[in-house]
Amino acid sequence: MTREKTFRLVVDALLMAIVLLQNIVPFLGYVPLGPFSMTLIGLTVIVAGSALDVRDGALIGGFWGLITFVRAFAWPSSPVAPLIFTNPLISIVPRLLMGIAAGLVYRWARRRWSMRGAMRLAAATSAVINSGLVLGLVYLFYQTPAVATAFGAHGSQTLGYVLLISVATNAVPELTLDVLVAPLLAEPLRRRWDRLTVTK
Repeated sequence: MTREKTFRLVVDALLMAIVLLQNIVPFLGYVPLGPFSMTLIGLTVIVAGSALDVRDGALIGGFWGLITFVRAFAWPSSPVAPLIFTNPLISIVPRLLMGIAAGLVYRWARRRWSMRGAMRLAAATSAVINSGLVLGLVYLFYQTPAVATAFGAHGSQTLGYVLLISVATNAVPELTLDVLVAPLLAEPLRRRWDRLTVTK
């Protein structure tokens, strides 16, 4: 096995272990905020995609999505998780696409900007894709008063109103955190990866 393949295998295994740990240890992966939880696991997915490549982002994102799906049945991360994340289109697809986007956007942006700038754009794009797809698919599939009530709607408030509030309380903080922190974690790994792939 080449040094490149060994490095990739070790980093992917480490990131999968981190995702698993983030799902097990309270507040390490999810911070409860109202009906949703602000997730920190997106950072790990973005690191995989921007520090290595598209397929690594897809692997870690898909792994997180699978855990999200299973966890919705076994030990939900929030009160609404059993309502929405038992649907694989919501639990798996956005996480998978998040990892793919991190790799693709970084690859595209790196030809134009600095490594850190490319990683920031990859982080922002990935965070928007994940949050946008999750909230958009919830709105698409769960337009019922009962679900709106479960999400914390009161009186004449609609599911759309509650989801709009979630953008401010969950999606924006997640995006900000991802843009600020992901490049700090991914850059050292990427520099090592670039050295391996250039000298192989």
